[in-house]
Amino acid sequence: MSEEEVERAQRFESEQEQRVAALRFAREVVESRRHPSDEAIDEARNAGYTDEQIVEMVATVALATFTNYRNDTMETEVDLPKVESVQV
Repeated sequence: MSEEEVERAQRFESEQEQRVAALRFAREVVESRRHPSDEAIDEARNAGYTDEQIVEMVATVALATFTNYRNDTMETEVDLPKVESVQV
């Protein structure tokens, strides 16, 4: 992905409609604390995602959350360039 597309994704935006549906779904998984609405699941399905791909999206959110918790707990030194948070 280009740097511009990464920046859009951080704002849950994209020029690709299917990617927008995935980003919205992932955001709802986070904001609903693992309880996305039926409408969010339907939107992902209607965008062409299979149930297996939707499960992968949930797994990706879970892995990112676990990694963040682990790094915070262990005070892992981050050796990547700092990226400013984007307020949505």
